[in-house]
Amino acid sequence: MVRQRMGFFFASAGIGGICIGPLCALLTSVEVFGLHAWQNIFLFVGSLSFVWSLVGLRMLEDYPDTATFITDVERKLIVHLMARQNTLASTRSISVRQTGMAMRDVKIWLWTVIDFCANGATQVNGMFGPTLIASQGYSTQTAQLLTALTNFMAFSGMASIAYIAKYAKGSSNAIALSNVVTIVGFLLALLAPSNSAVPQLAALILFSFASPQPAAHGPAWEMANQQGSTKPAMAAAITSAFGGLGPLATAFVYRDKDSPAFVLGHSVCLSMTVTCLLATALLRWMLDAENNRRDKEPCDISHLTTEQVLDLADNHPDFRYKI
Repeated sequence: MVRQRMGFFFASAGIGGICIGPLCALLTSVEVFGLHAWQNIFLFVGSLSFVWSLVGLRMLEDYPDTATFITDVERKLIVHLMARQNTLASTRSISVRQTGMAMRDVKIWLWTVIDFCANGATQVNGMFGPTLIASQGYSTQTAQLLTALTNFMAFSGMASIAYIAKYAKGSSNAIALSNVVTIVGFLLALLAPSNSAVPQLAALILFSFASPQPAAHGPAWEMANQQGSTKPAMAAAITSAFGGLGPLATAFVYRDKDSPAFVLGHSVCLSMTVTCLLATALLRWMLDAENNRRDKEPCDISHLTTEQVLDLADNHPDFRYKI
């Protein structure tokens, strides 16, 4: 369920791209307030984002206790399940111990590396898609229209991550699978003739479909492996804050002077995808090894107080990590 919700959440970017591509193409051919075409696009898209953020500020709730879009029965069930899973934060104060545990947890930093690399590589379509398409000889308007196709592929990939994870038998396998497809796409872009529109567009479609998926699989995988009233929030904060910096690594690598081959940009994104794959493999090995250790070495915690047991979070000897 977490994967499916994360998939639809991230797929919204694809839906936005499908809609905004034709609108941007229209804005390039009209003059508003005497502004340049790119200024019209920034003004229009920025205004939409600002208005929608105000709606979100009003609609989003912090806790199930205060959510208005669920029934009382649903609320009681959710609170009961979260209490059993030791993830209910609304009735407990912030745990300094769990905060420290999150900061020192190597696993969380590996999830952050996965998120950083995924967010960096996925910018190829979102930020540079029109530039890459236009480099193949298409007009600016046609390039903007064709981004609807690549954004549809991004939407399809994100909307299907729950089914991909189920087919791949786990989040780590799903991330690895999407990494492999993305690598194939970047290799095709690097090895195919730079002035050959069909293979270059095929490469863009491939990594538009696959490259965003780890950005959704990773947080879903991470949250499924967290317990405690504070540690899940800290894990999400660390991964979002540092993993979200990924686009900075690719913001300036697709330079106009490198057109149409864009060897530097594709190479940087390819290396980030390979790093994501290696971090996923290492994290999977660590989780599997820890599960095996807990199976072979039972630990008695009967001497701990209730508060101390709750503060164990995912270090509880009965907890098993999901691969």
